[in-house]
Order: sequence, then C-alpha cells, then structure tokens
Amino acid sequence: MTMPIVKSLIDEQLDELPEHLAVPSDRLLMVFKGPTMWEAMQAAERAHIENPKAWSRRACLCGEWTLAYEVRA
Repeated sequence: MTMPIVKSLIDEQLDELPEHLAVPSDRLLMVFKGPTMWEAMQAAERAHIENPKAWSRRACLCGEWTLAYEVRA
C-alpha cells in the first residue's frame, strides 16, 4: 500500500485532536446507532456491553442516536 501524497481531511483532523479527547491506546471505541436512544442502548446490550447506560459519548444527528462506549482492548 502506498502513502498518499496529500493528507486527507480526516488525517489532518486526527493530528489536531487534543490528547484529552483521544481514546486511550488500551481501549476500543464501540459505537451503536438507533432511531431512539433506547434502541441504541438495546443494540449495545445485544453486543454484551455490561452496562448500556454507561456510555462515554452520545450524539443525535438528523434523528439518529449514536452511543459510544470505551471498552478495554
């Protein structure tokens, strides 16, 4: 695989991400979506997240809920 000549916008944004917002290297970010927050939590529960109410990040964009969980790698 070759290296692109120009950095993508995503690569630039990741480089500018403050350290306190980054996911620690020993963790993974698991993301679940649903039309409601409850349905996103149900998706997390089906994926065996121990406590679906303990999300680390959440967002509602255009009526779609997204919940993120930091889990140990």
